[in-house]
Parts: sequence; C-alpha cells; structure tokens
Amino acid sequence: MQIFENRNDMIKNYCNNSKILEVGVFKGEFLDYILNNCSYSSIEGVDLFEGCHCSGDHNGNNMTRADLNKEYILLQDKYKDNENVNVYKSFSTTYLNHQKDNTYDIIYIDADHSYEAVKKDLISSFPKIKDGGYLMGHDYELNKEKCKLNHNFGTKQAVQEFCLEYNQEILALAMDGCVSFCIKINKK
Repeated sequence: MQIFENRNDMIKNYCNNSKILEVGVFKGEFLDYILNNCSYSSIEGVDLFEGCHCSGDHNGNNMTRADLNKEYILLQDKYKDNENVNVYKSFSTTYLNHQKDNTYDIIYIDADHSYEAVKKDLISSFPKIKDGGYLMGHDYELNKEKCKLNHNFGTKQAVQEFCLEYNQEILALAMDGCVSFCIKINKK
C-alpha cells in the first residue's frame, strides 16, 4: 500500500488529464486545489448546498461554519468563465445516477460521513468510474498525530465492506488528520 503525507499529494499523483468529480464540495477549497494542481480534462463538484453546516480542515481541526446556499452562489460565480469546471446542486446519489457509466477517471467522496451515506456514494460511484480509474475519499479514519478533535465517521466500515463486496482493494492512504483512501478500480 502506498502512503502519502496528505490528500493533496495523493490526488496529484493519480490525476493525469483526468475527468474528476468531487462529491461533497462544502466551500470549494479542495476543488480549488484540484483545479490549480492537477492535470484534468474537466472537474465537476456536487453538493446539496443547503443550510448551514460545519466542517473541519483536511486534518479535522479548525472547524468552520458556512451557509452552503451562499457558497453555491459564490462557487457558481467563481467558475463561470471556466468551461471545464462545473458545480452542481444535488444529492450525490441522484447526481451520480444521472451520469453515464465509465465517465470519470477519479471520484473523490467527501460528503455525508455516515456509514449509510458513504456506502451509497461508493456503490453509486462504482459504475461511473472507468476501469483503472480511482475512487477516493476523505475521513477514512483519524490520524491522531494530526487530528486534535474526536470525530465519529462510518467511512472505514463502508469502504471495507465495499471492497469485499466489489472485489476491490485500497491502493493508497493519505495521512492527513482525517485520512483519505484511494481504490484503483478493477472491473474485470
């Protein structure tokens, strides 16, 4: 298994003229990183963009509250002149179910971290990723050397079950405070 210092290094290592989807955009910081540091053909972001929510940084610290309705408007305005970047307001599974199979090279999941939601996002993402593409996500587990808060995620259980049920395996981990995972999709 490959270990990366952080998720930025991990996604940068695997993106190569990629069609990328981020599920769970929040204020768009990671979307901006992808835009400015990855080789991509297009980037899409999808989030419910409703209500006020809290989120920590990549390490799970420095909690920030945001009105996601306003964030959606700001992101729409920010990317209006870039035809290769689009942000959508939708439930993740609804959005994914409307996409063609084998569309994406990378899907990065960072939305609802409950077991049920992560499992649905993984299952909905699987047919949408090209064979040999990457299914990634945040909040797999905590790296207590970097995360000072306690968080309770269902991500690890959902990912482990998904890997067993779909005969996949984790290729890499990124050791932020909230660890990210990377699965190289094998559909054969």
